[in-house]
Amino acid sequence: MKKNYKRLLGSCVFMLSVVGLAHADEMKTPYGAEYSGSADGFIPAWQGGQDNKHTFGPELLNKQPLYTVDASNLDEHRSSIPDGLQSLLEKYPASMKVPVYQSHRPAYYPDWVYQAIEKNKASATLANDGNSVVQAFPGIPFPDPKNGHQAVWNHLLAFKGVQLESNTWEVVVRKDRQSGVITSNIKYSVGYYQKTRGPSDEDQMLMYLLSTVTSPSRLSGSALLVHEPVNTSVVSREAWSYVAGQRRVMRAPSIKYDSPLPSAEGIRLADEFDLYSGSVDHYQWRLVGKQALIVPYNNERLYQSLAEFESSQDTLLTPYHPNPDMLRYEKHRVWVVEGVLNEGKSHPYQRRVLYLDEDSWLALMAENYDQEGRLWRVSTSYSKFYHELPGVYKVADVFHDLTEEAYYVQGLLIKEGRAIKTQDSVAKKSKFKPSVLRRLGRK
Repeated sequence: MKKNYKRLLGSCVFMLSVVGLAHADEMKTPYGAEYSGSADGFIPAWQGGQDNKHTFGPELLNKQPLYTVDASNLDEHRSSIPDGLQSLLEKYPASMKVPVYQSHRPAYYPDWVYQAIEKNKASATLANDGNSVVQAFPGIPFPDPKNGHQAVWNHLLAFKGVQLESNTWEVVVRKDRQSGVITSNIKYSVGYYQKTRGPSDEDQMLMYLLSTVTSPSRLSGSALLVHEPVNTSVVSREAWSYVAGQRRVMRAPSIKYDSPLPSAEGIRLADEFDLYSGSVDHYQWRLVGKQALIVPYNNERLYQSLAEFESSQDTLLTPYHPNPDMLRYEKHRVWVVEGVLNEGKSHPYQRRVLYLDEDSWLALMAENYDQEGRLWRVSTSYSKFYHELPGVYKVADVFHDLTEEAYYVQGLLIKEGRAIKTQDSVAKKSKFKPSVLRRLGRK
């Protein structure tokens, strides 16, 4: 008991010293979220500082929903359901539903990230009309965002590990057919989260990414290498591809903005990595505000099903949308950000709405509108908390096309009992040179 008391006291002292707020009811977590729960009791106080944080997760598998929203009772819950989810419920009334579970807020991050965020309060700055960020230490730059650009930058620079390797699968599901499953190995190293670096400048590197197809055999060995700077509106992204059948490395200048992904059959675009990614300069971003909404969260059941993906995919990949019985939604506070296409810029999406989790800054949902202002595509990120990062990270991202009545999924594969391998230091740059692709061609 005494040991637990000391741990709890230490956690409280840390919180008070980092946040430094005068009143407890104004206290924020080190990541900028509200420490307290909601007045109605649906959203709990932040749980990331509790002693049991290292064991959170598996106990969710046997829990039952508090209630389920479908087309028949949607009107009773509209105020807490994002427009994108409402559109899916109305589009597919016979099969779509939203099971709502008890909410949990387990997110916590390394202390050195918290310390960097504290520095960013006085250091991080927007430049180039909000299209760049400079003088940022390795953490989210704006824990108390004042405008839409700051909120979007928090999403783009949210912590998702320093060096990470995962195996993924992707597939397109249409009402009358399903594409073949493509699996890949993905490695990335996030230079922005190099612990010891100083404040960032305009040419700060965000990450290096290498994605290599592992199946089917006709595509196996094909690869994409990306060098992604933080400020892509100022410093251009560099990308190279290796196509196994051609056995040569080529520049890939088209991997930006609205470039369609061939494997997604055009349903997902290049700037929808993590639901939204890349340069922010195409849109004028407005901070709508913070709202308590039903969003995908703590998807342990989905994660466990992917341990046996080959046998579970038929159950998961149902027509029109993934099987709702394998998904989990909770009520959480999210920052709502709207992006309207700037005059003179070109993109299929005239307007975008992002729902950013207050505890992780990840986009949990996105709504994308066509040139006539109609809701065209709805994206959902089914995430969970990973102690090995530590932090919140995706299990699967789903991209719905309401016009085509189809969806594209990219999810993690679990191998040897885990979905991701992490290291807490950045990789050598030599591991992400174009010559690495050339070596693939000699294997």
